[in-house]
Amino acid sequence: MRQFIGKIKSWWYLVKQLTQVEIIGMYKKSFLGMAWMFILPILAVIIWVVLNGAGVVNPGETDIPYPAYVLLSTSIWGFFLEAYKSTSNLLTKNGRMLIMSEVPLEPLLMQKVVVHLINFIIPFAVNLIVLLAFGVRFSAMALLFPVSLIPLLLLGMAIGMVVAIFRVIMVDVANLVDEGMKLLMFLTPIVYTPKITASWLGVIVDYNPLTYLIGFSRDLLTSGTLFSPVEYLVFSGVSLVLVVLSFRFLVKSSTMVLERLINN
Repeated sequence: MRQFIGKIKSWWYLVKQLTQVEIIGMYKKSFLGMAWMFILPILAVIIWVVLNGAGVVNPGETDIPYPAYVLLSTSIWGFFLEAYKSTSNLLTKNGRMLIMSEVPLEPLLMQKVVVHLINFIIPFAVNLIVLLAFGVRFSAMALLFPVSLIPLLLLGMAIGMVVAIFRVIMVDVANLVDEGMKLLMFLTPIVYTPKITASWLGVIVDYNPLTYLIGFSRDLLTSGTLFSPVEYLVFSGVSLVLVVLSFRFLVKSSTMVLERLINN
């Protein structure tokens, strides 16, 4: 860990420059620019609210109004998913830099984390406004909400680092995981509550780590309560172990991956 932090400090200027380039590059060709950070989550909520109003989706009883519940849940889910996406593209997007220079993986990985946090913070402000508009009042426990997201970040990065390798050497595996992530959203209580009537789906929800990692953060912010704290702590520990193992796997595989990138 000390060596990891040391490399980031040594290459911090590069991290800042790459972050700036990526943020600007994401929106410079768009007429609406960074406004998409606000537009997309609102559009997503409208879709689910319409489906709920039409009776297509039965989410169960929610402690806060359904539009606010969906917006917050999908934002937390997006925090996990974008951590996966940005990390899983680490080698393909930075392959040329890794081949032509001696830049280590640590600062490139940190740059992805920084960009991810920036992209989350801005639209999350919309969540807070919507929650306040629907009468949600935050307790002192809500101050712990950012800390509660760390396990989701670690889990997304852990999966992403492994998939980053497959995205170079076995692209079909990476594509399969990408599609699996889309399915996973519907197996996680995001647009419905953890207490559902479908027995087979209930079993999946009970064994889904994201049920507890997302539910804990959601309830902590909206009600100041702790959703399944034991399960949350267990899966938080699992996420920490997985991110350490995934990073070591990534480092040990980097030579083989770079050779494949050169050959391609």
